Amino acid sequence: MAVELAVLAPLALVLLVTVLQAGVWWHTRTLCLSAAQQGVQAARTVTGTARDARIAATDFLTRAGGLVGDPVVSAEADDRQARVRVTATAPLILPIPGLDRIEQEAHAAKERFTTPGQQP
Repeated sequence: MAVELAVLAPLALVLLVTVLQAGVWWHTRTLCLSAAQQGVQAARTVTGTARDARIAATDFLTRAGGLVGDPVVSAEADDRQARVRVTATAPLILPIPGLDRIEQEAHAAKERFTTPGQQP
């Protein structure tokens, strides 16, 4: 019985920590996607710019707390489309390859005023 416990306890602990790491990674991924979406919403307005997008995404990550490490926000906005990309590092509980760097992107068409019968 003691030998079985000595073998199974570390395996169960590694499995538990792996599940916790996956949960932290998923949460950080969701925060990065939400920040990108917030940035796109700021940039896609008629007067929105890429600077507005970067500010909105960065503010969102700041309000989210310190869970997102080393965030980098890049944004592009022209008269037709807005695109925001957020890359960050997830906190590491267990060094699992592939669960450290996160990259999320959001894009949308810019809003614009049209008149009836105007071509898109």
